[in-house]
Amino acid sequence: MNLPGRLFEWANLLVLPCWALLVFLPRATVTRRLFGHPRWAPPHLFALFYGLAVVPAVLADPAVLSVLLRPTLPGVQALLGSPRGASAGWIHYLCFDLFIGALVWRTALRRGQSFAWVSPLLILVLMVGPLGWLSYEAVSWITASRTDGPDDPGRA
Repeated sequence: MNLPGRLFEWANLLVLPCWALLVFLPRATVTRRLFGHPRWAPPHLFALFYGLAVVPAVLADPAVLSVLLRPTLPGVQALLGSPRGASAGWIHYLCFDLFIGALVWRTALRRGQSFAWVSPLLILVLMVGPLGWLSYEAVSWITASRTDGPDDPGRA
């Protein structure tokens, strides 16, 4: 199997245990150790996978760099329609969705929010990243008067 295929398989294999920890064991020691440091956590591993997928693709085909520098819909469509492009694109999604999931998890812990409602929103982040994050932010904002988290610099 080629590198893009292997990276795709490894990323899919490794991402679900990460999400299981965030959703089902959010306060466990293993989750805190794995995700607790903002500069060394599982999203960094997926960023490395992404680099391993993208750099060889750019080196193998200069047209890839052209699409990245001046994206057009047909160019991006063609790029993502290739095995290299689809693998890199999927790993990109996994990486950033997990990054946002870890951010939501970290913020919820800091705010002392209940994972009874945060965990379902983490599942939304996994499934539809930006909408899950937006849902978390909306629910946090609506409930802010009840929880009064100290991390809103705009509030007195």
